[in-house]
Amino acid sequence: MKKILFLTISILIVTVVFAKAGNPIPSYNILVTDKAYFQEDNSSLNSNGPIDGKRHITVSNDGSPATNGPIIIGGSSIVVYIYRLDNSIVLGPFVISANQTITVPIDGSPWGVSAEATSPTMISVWMNDNL
Repeated sequence: MKKILFLTISILIVTVVFAKAGNPIPSYNILVTDKAYFQEDNSSLNSNGPIDGKRHITVSNDGSPATNGPIIIGGSSIVVYIYRLDNSIVLGPFVISANQTITVPIDGSPWGVSAEATSPTMISVWMNDNL
């Protein structure tokens, strides 16, 4: 069991290193059907505030999208990793149930988020500066 968990985390870290961000931070109500990546824009970090300020990153699992079929009760959980873009720090895994939100303290460096869902769900990712 420990070997499988270690292998899974290792593969995820390698994926994060070579993955291109598909969505900017902040992003709201993004449909995730499998995996999604979010990254801060490095240029906006340098112009919008102090690089040494304390911040929080917030990830919200907004639940299953509306469909024409029967209403889905509950929805999909997502597994989230929060990582510094220089890959020196990886936080997680965080499991976020439908209609739940997590807030994680981070430093002033640029960060990214990797999210994986087992079934379609909507998520939002944003930052709160100087908290």
